[in-house]
Amino acid sequence: MLAPTVTRRLISSFAERGPARREAARQRLAPLTARELEIVREVARGLGNAEIARQLTMSEATVKAHVSRALAKLQAGNRVQLAILVHDADLL
Repeated sequence: MLAPTVTRRLISSFAERGPARREAARQRLAPLTARELEIVREVARGLGNAEIARQLTMSEATVKAHVSRALAKLQAGNRVQLAILVHDADLL
């Protein structure tokens, strides 16, 4: 149980973080090219490289190259971190 005043402060704190978090994620994604962002969005949807390649009519090697460049540009360690950024940016 939380006191009503604590509950209000907690909700207020999370409500304020939403737009700030979204904007921070969008700023972080800004260095990506349009194609890299398109591929990162598909990664965030849970698609693998082969699925993305089929969907976007490109080779799997090209998809891998785009994912690798996106990971490097964003200093992300893995695909999960890319997906979290896309979700935080509200781009799905």
